[in-house]
Amino acid sequence: MNKTLIFCFLLLADLPAHSQYKALVELNKNSSLSILVETNMLNFILVQKGDKLLNAPVAISANVQEKTLFVDHNKFDIDVRGFKSENLIAQGEFYKLMKVDKFPRMKIELVRFDSDTKNASALSCGTALLNITITNVTRKYEFPVVIDKCNGLMRIAGKKKLSITDFGLNAPRNLLLGMLRINDQIEIDLDFQCILRVKNEDVSDLPVK
Repeated sequence: MNKTLIFCFLLLADLPAHSQYKALVELNKNSSLSILVETNMLNFILVQKGDKLLNAPVAISANVQEKTLFVDHNKFDIDVRGFKSENLIAQGEFYKLMKVDKFPRMKIELVRFDSDTKNASALSCGTALLNITITNVTRKYEFPVVIDKCNGLMRIAGKKKLSITDFGLNAPRNLLLGMLRINDQIEIDLDFQCILRVKNEDVSDLPVK
């Protein structure tokens, strides 16, 4: 399973423009990928923690061209049932909403990252162009992200709202005798904290997962 997408933005530190390089990335367990679902009565959050997203370091290769970053092998395969909520009823309804029995996985793929700074090697903010696949339907989104360093870790954070109708999904309207209505929009919230080791030597012996 390829899981390099969630780390590729973290390669924007201390690297010259017009360069190719390899790096080893380790995801901190306090990282998270969350989905916020809104209703007319209450909101609920479904979360995947860092230890579920990745349990071993990953070796990747990337290419920086001035203000743009490209990463090889960056498709991120996500288990929809890996999202958990403290509200088990809401969790079950989310699985139904996502048609998890028929489509148990969603995919995210980085097309490119454009930095808002002078070059893509600087820590700052920017825009990731992502392909998101749900129910075997792929849509392209611009995803704003912010990158910084915190307590010795590289941190990337960002939020994006998108409509489930883009993927042929429709929110149920008959929950709690029709009193509870789910919004067609969901918000994806990522907060990743990683250790990044840029390698001058060959790291090809470390498997890319």
